[in-house]
Amino acid sequence: MEANRAKLVLRVPEVATALGFYTRGLGWEPREIHAAERYALLQVPDAGCALLAGEGLAAHTERRLTAPGGHVVEAAGRFYLPAPGDPGALAQLQQRALAEGGRCEVETEPCCWRTVTVHTPQGYRAAYWVELFPTEEETLEVFAAGPAGLEAALAGLEEPWLDLARAPGTWSIRQQVLHVVDLELVALHKLKFILAEPVEGRVYTGHALDQDAWAEAMRYAARPIRAEAAMFRLLREHVLSLCEHMPSGALQRSVIAGGRTETAARLIKMMAGHANVHIRRIREIRELHGR
Repeated sequence: MEANRAKLVLRVPEVATALGFYTRGLGWEPREIHAAERYALLQVPDAGCALLAGEGLAAHTERRLTAPGGHVVEAAGRFYLPAPGDPGALAQLQQRALAEGGRCEVETEPCCWRTVTVHTPQGYRAAYWVELFPTEEETLEVFAAGPAGLEAALAGLEEPWLDLARAPGTWSIRQQVLHVVDLELVALHKLKFILAEPVEGRVYTGHALDQDAWAEAMRYAARPIRAEAAMFRLLREHVLSLCEHMPSGALQRSVIAGGRTETAARLIKMMAGHANVHIRRIREIRELHGR
């Protein structure tokens, strides 16, 4: 029964119209279509089940069809999906999506990942994520450049401008900075655990960071950022100093986290890419507001 419950919920005006895009455009397979109750359950390749919830679907029915922890995507929201392993298959997916009325854009985070985002006719953004595999030297170079990138993005901003955002309801510059530093602190604990206790197959038990809960509880919207912006540079310098003094091959030490092997090198890469995404958003906000 659990396999038939949705991990992903997309609310659409009319299910029959939406079905064509998600089946023909994205290649999702129909599992259950119930026109009378205004819903369809679809199998998403390598990602479980998705629910297309039509306008007027009863709330109790949506709850019944949604798996515990299922993600209800907000209007115009983004959701991430595993990209086909074959680059040719990803290119074909883009072509089918375009033919069905979607729009595609490709974003590359150097040395980290490439994302092919499909904008659906219903306004959602299906992001197919492809990991890149740089050398350790390339990873550390991107990681080391982060503080200068953040400092340049914040240069000259007066305190009131830190509350500027791309749109109402989205994170401000202030919130972006505080989030980046908190994630670095959380990731740093795992990274040092990997480097300090190199026992093959060791399991790292951590907790997923609920970014919205942290933003609320840690009062991201109201706090100053001076200390955090300075700490970001110190944290990066601390990690780079560690790496410099570790023996050859240390960045390939790993733990099992969330059921998968994670090396120190990969974690550093993901930290670098995550911060760079938010640094780019800060620059976009400044450009939007002429600051």
